[in-house]
Amino acid sequence: MQSKETLMKENRELFWDISDVSELDDRAIEERFLKYGNWKNIQDMLQIFGLEKLRADYIKIRDQKRNDLSEKTIHFFNLYFHV
Repeated sequence: MQSKETLMKENRELFWDISDVSELDDRAIEERFLKYGNWKNIQDMLQIFGLEKLRADYIKIRDQKRNDLSEKTIHFFNLYFHV
């Protein structure tokens, strides 16, 4: 199982606009991968954070007044997480 740091390092292009990614909290990392990541990234996040934490954080991200998740992304993860 890889670490959160390794996952971010391997996908540095997703964090191109952030100079110090070590300061990001879990939810900010998860949001970036939900928006721009691929299926392997999602599977890696499930291993790192666990299904329940990722599901709970997804709901918080989705329900923010302003989120950048596309309608397709929201629909997919609503089905995936059964919410």
